[in-house]
Amino acid sequence: MSDTVSATTGPAVADDTLDDWRVIVPITLPVTLAAAKEAFHNRGFHGTSIRDIASRAGVSLPTLYYHHDNKQGILVALLEAGMTSVLRRVRAAIADGETPTEQLSNAIEAIVLHMTADLELASVARELRYLDADNEHRRHYVGMRTEVEDLLEGVLRDGIASGDFRLGDDVKEVLRYLLGACQEVTTWYHHGGPRTPAEIATSYAATSLRAVGAGTPHRD
Repeated sequence: MSDTVSATTGPAVADDTLDDWRVIVPITLPVTLAAAKEAFHNRGFHGTSIRDIASRAGVSLPTLYYHHDNKQGILVALLEAGMTSVLRRVRAAIADGETPTEQLSNAIEAIVLHMTADLELASVARELRYLDADNEHRRHYVGMRTEVEDLLEGVLRDGIASGDFRLGDDVKEVLRYLLGACQEVTTWYHHGGPRTPAEIATSYAATSLRAVGAGTPHRD
């Protein structure tokens, strides 16, 4: 599923309507961010220059700098666009489940669907290490990522308390494993492969449930 790209250079816009969290609505990206997303994916943050982004976007350097302070600002905009989408979908997916088993299955499925829907945008998360530690926008992005982690940790702890999950006390270690596995999808998945995004997401959800000692939830 490709992004809808705006003809402007303004901020990325995510569709706020979320009738079904399993349906991935493309994130609208301005031409500069769409160009940067492709460049960062292909060359990495350090391997990409501002001139490269401007050239790919078909805009002048002054135009690019008018909307973004620097290359880190462009990276932040992409990180926040992706994480905003993930956070909204995880919230909706968890709310759609009645038991911890259903909630965890839904949440993992939502995350993997995000990863497969736009590999380039999802893979940009790996470039976070190039943002300055004291960057205010980095802290905002990390705050959103932490909120996703907290939501999943809450589901895991509820599942332990209810007896749905059978795992040790190191919930955070299990959480890191599950989220790391989801992120790794971007390293091997490609469009047109033998399995659809929905099939991969369902498979990862089932594997995650086995990892926490839960059964597969019934889906109507």
